[in-house]
Amino acid sequence: MSFFDDIDDPQIERVSLKPLHVIMKKKDSEKLDWLVKTTESLEKQSITRHAKYRKNLESYKGNQSESSRSTMRRSERQYINQVSKFVVNHLYDIVETKVSQMCRIKPHVEVLPTNDEFSDKNAAKAVKMLVNHVWYLNNIDDLIRKLQRQARIFGESYIFIEWDKDKGDIHPDWIAADKLGAMLELLDADGEVVTDAGGKNIKLDKPIKTGDLKYSIEVPWRVHLQRQRKLEDVEYVIRSSVISTEILKAEYPKKADKFKSETNVKAYDTDSLTDHLLEEETILYELWHKKTNQMEDGAYFKFTRDSILEESILPYSHGKLPIVRLTDIDLPEQLNGASGFDLIRPIQNMHNNLSTLLAKNIYLTGHAKWVMPRGACKIEALGNDSTIVQYQGPVAPQMMQTRPNPPEAYSFRNMLVQEMGQVYGVQGVSRGTPPAGITAGVALQFLNEQEQERATTDVAKHNEMIQEIAKLTIAVAGDYYAPDDGRMLRIVGKDNKFSIRHFDSANLSKDYDVRVQVGSALPESKAGKIQRILEIMQMKPDLLSAERWVDLLELGNTEKMSTLITAAIKSAESENEDILAGKQVADPEEYEDSVLHWKTHVKAIQGRSFKEETPLEVQNNMLEHIAITEFALIEKAQVSPALQAKLAELPMFPIFEKGFIPRSREHVEAMVQGQANRGDPITGIIPGKDNSDADEAYNKGKE
Repeated sequence: MSFFDDIDDPQIERVSLKPLHVIMKKKDSEKLDWLVKTTESLEKQSITRHAKYRKNLESYKGNQSESSRSTMRRSERQYINQVSKFVVNHLYDIVETKVSQMCRIKPHVEVLPTNDEFSDKNAAKAVKMLVNHVWYLNNIDDLIRKLQRQARIFGESYIFIEWDKDKGDIHPDWIAADKLGAMLELLDADGEVVTDAGGKNIKLDKPIKTGDLKYSIEVPWRVHLQRQRKLEDVEYVIRSSVISTEILKAEYPKKADKFKSETNVKAYDTDSLTDHLLEEETILYELWHKKTNQMEDGAYFKFTRDSILEESILPYSHGKLPIVRLTDIDLPEQLNGASGFDLIRPIQNMHNNLSTLLAKNIYLTGHAKWVMPRGACKIEALGNDSTIVQYQGPVAPQMMQTRPNPPEAYSFRNMLVQEMGQVYGVQGVSRGTPPAGITAGVALQFLNEQEQERATTDVAKHNEMIQEIAKLTIAVAGDYYAPDDGRMLRIVGKDNKFSIRHFDSANLSKDYDVRVQVGSALPESKAGKIQRILEIMQMKPDLLSAERWVDLLELGNTEKMSTLITAAIKSAESENEDILAGKQVADPEEYEDSVLHWKTHVKAIQGRSFKEETPLEVQNNMLEHIAITEFALIEKAQVSPALQAKLAELPMFPIFEKGFIPRSREHVEAMVQGQANRGDPITGIIPGKDNSDADEAYNKGKE
C-alpha cells in the first residue's frame, strides 16, 4: 500500500454534491439529505486511508505478528515447540524519541500589539497572561505530546478549539441570586427572556457556568475534510462521535422520537484493535463551514442521520475552521498527511523476520545433542533434556554442540536499527546511545545540534502549530469572555509560584500578532546549559552580578535556593511591571534590599521606549519611585559604612542629586577606624587629636 493509494482508488464512489451555500435557504429535509450524502461520500473515500491508520496503530502497539491475532487452537506440545514471531518494536521507540525531541520546545508565545499605543502594549501583556492561564488549566504540554504522537503514528493529528458553555466556574449572577433566594430567567442569544407555551418566563433551576475554552484531540478517522488539494482550500470539516442514545434524548427532548440506536454500524475499538457493532448508541456529526464569499457568516450543524439538532452561523468571529492540524510528512497535491511508518515499516519487518530466525536457530541448536545409532542406548536413562538424533550405522555415540548463529547476522540486525533511525531522523544521541568513543560534552553537544538541524522542518511545524493554537485561543476567548464573569488568572511565574489578578475581557477585542518565543543561544539540555553558563562565568566573571548568575542558572526554582537576592529581584521586577502598567506601588520599606531594587528600577528606564513611548504620567511615577528609593538608601547610608561603600561602586548613583555623594572605600575604612576610636560617625574625626589621615580620606572621597 503506497502513499498514493487513496488518491485514485477505483473502488471509491465519488458523489457529485452542490456547495453548501446552494441549499442553505431550502427546507430542513433537503439540508439533512445534503449533510448525510456528504458525510457518506467522505467516509467512503477514506476507507483505504483509515485502514492505513489502523495498521499503523497496530504496528505502534507491537501487534505485528499474524500469529498474535490467530484463533487457532494448539496442543500444549505444539505451543512449546512453536517459535512465534519475535518482535522488537523499534517503531514505538523511534516515535517516543521523536515526540520527546519535539516536546523539548515548550509552548511559549509572545503576544505583540499591532501598533505602538501604550495601552495596547499593556493589553498584550494581559492577553499573554490569559493564554498562559488557559493553557495551564488544560495542560497544554500533555495536549502537544498527544498531537505529536498521533501525527507520527497516523501521519496527521487534529485539535479542535471550541467554546464549552458547561465548563468554568459558577456564574457570579447565579451566586448573587442564590444568596437572595431568587431564580434567574432563561435568556436567548439576543438577551431576551425565553417563555414557555403558557407565556411564562422560564426559570433556571440549576447553576449556570461561565463557560470556558475546550481543547479536543480527535483521531483522524473521525475527522472528514472537504476533498481539496490543500488544507487552505478546505471550506468545511465534519467530525463524528458516538454518544449514548439516552443521553441524546435527554439533551434534545423535543426530537427524542427521531433518535434511533445504530444496530448495523461498526465502530473501531482502539483497545482491542477490532470493529464492534454499536448497541444503544447513536453516531453524532458536527459540521463547521468557514466564512467565504458565498458563506459570509459561515455555518454550523449538529445532526444525526435522521435529524438536524442544531443549526447556526459559525459561532466564532475568526471565521476559520476551529481546528489546528499537525502532519508528519506532507506530499505534493495530497490533502492528508502521511506517516513515516510507511518508510520504515519494511525495515522493521526485516528486523522482525531476522530476529525470529535467530531465535529459532537458538531454540534448534542451543542445546547439546546426542548423535547415536538407533537403539544404541536406553533414552530414558540419559536423565537430561538434550536432543537426541538417531540414525542407522556403526558409529559410536557422541555429544555434539553446534554454534547457533554467525556474528554477521547480529551485525546486520544492528545495521537495520541504525537505518531506521537515519530514515526517520532519530540518531543515537537522542536515543541515549552516542557513537562509540564520544564522551566529551562538547562533542555530544555538537552531535545533538546536528540532529536538531536535521529536524528543522519538524521544528517549524511544531512552532506553527503552537502559534495557531494561541491565535484561536485568543479569538474564541474574545468572543465569549464577558466583563461580568469575574474571571481570575493564575499566572505561573519562573519560580512556580502563583499570583492572582483580575482580567479585563475588553483587552481581547484588540488585534494582536502572536509569535513563538525563540530560544536562547544556550544549549537545550539542562546539563549543556549549565556547563555553558559556568564556562562563561569563568571567562567573564564580571559580566553579570552574582544574583543574575543565580537566576540564569535557575537555581532559584526550588524553595531552598530561593535566596534573599532572587526574592528581591523578582519583587522589583514585579513593581516595574505594575508601575509601567499604570498601577500604584507602595513606597520602599526599610526591610527591603533597596540596592537591588534600585538597580532593577534603573534598568527599566534605560530603554528607548521608556523615553519616547511611555506616557508622561507613567514616566513621572517611575522616576518618583526611584527617587524615593534613593532617599531611603541615603538615609540608611548615614549609619551604615558598608552600605556607603556599596553605593560608591554604583556608577549612576544618585540619579537625582540631593547633595549626597557616596564616599569612597578609602574614606569608609577611615570612617570605620574613626568609629572604633569614638570619633565622628560621618567624618571619622576625633576631637583633640591628629586627624590628618581622616581629613585626607574625607577630601579624597569628596573628589
